[in-house]
Amino acid sequence: MNYYEETEEKIRKLILEKEYEKALRLIENELELSYVPRDFEETLEELLGVIKEETFKVNSLDEEEISSYLFMDESHQLLAVDALDKRNLRDQIPLCQKYLSESDFLNGKALLIDSLIGQQIDHEFVLKKNGNEYHFNPSKMLRTSDTELFAKTASLLEEHFMKEPSKLILAKQLLYKELMLSMPQLPDIEQSKEISQKIIDYINQAFEKNA
Repeated sequence: MNYYEETEEKIRKLILEKEYEKALRLIENELELSYVPRDFEETLEELLGVIKEETFKVNSLDEEEISSYLFMDESHQLLAVDALDKRNLRDQIPLCQKYLSESDFLNGKALLIDSLIGQQIDHEFVLKKNGNEYHFNPSKMLRTSDTELFAKTASLLEEHFMKEPSKLILAKQLLYKELMLSMPQLPDIEQSKEISQKIIDYINQAFEKNA
C-alpha cells in the first residue's frame, strides 16, 4: 500500500468513526502540499464533500428533533445518534438509556455506545440486545478501534491482503463493523484468527461472484 492509499484509508476510517474534525484536518494538510496527484486530489475533494454533508445534517438537528428521530426509522436514528455525538452526553444520559433499552436498531446503538466511550461517560447503562441485557460503564471501556483485538485482527488482515490494498480497506471496514456490533462485550483476543478468516472468506467470495 502506497502513501496515498494509506492516507485515504486513514481519512475513511475517521469518517466512519464520525471523527470529522480529524478527517478534515488530514484532508486540509494534504491539499496544502506543493504537489498532489490529480486522482488523489479528486478523492480528497469527494471525501471533503461527504464530511460537509454529514456535519450539516448533524448540526441542523435540535433537541426535540433528536429525541424524535431516535425512535423513527433507521436513517433518522443514525442522524440523531450522529447529532448526539456532537453534544455533551453527560447531559443526555436519560435519553441515551431510553434509546439503548427501547430501540431495535443495533447499528445505531453500537454507534451511540462508541460515542459514550469516546466521551468517557461514567454511568452504568443497560443495553437490550437480541433479547438479552448487558450492563456496561463507558468510562471503563476502550473504543473498538483502540482495542488489542482490533489491532491483532487488523494485523492478520494486513498480512493476508498485503498486495491487495482495495480488499484490505474493505476488510478493515468490515472488521470495524463486526466489532462495533458486538459491543459492549467484545470477543476474546484468541478469536482474532477466527474473525479475520471470516472476513477473508466473505471478501473472497464476494469478489468471485463479481468476477
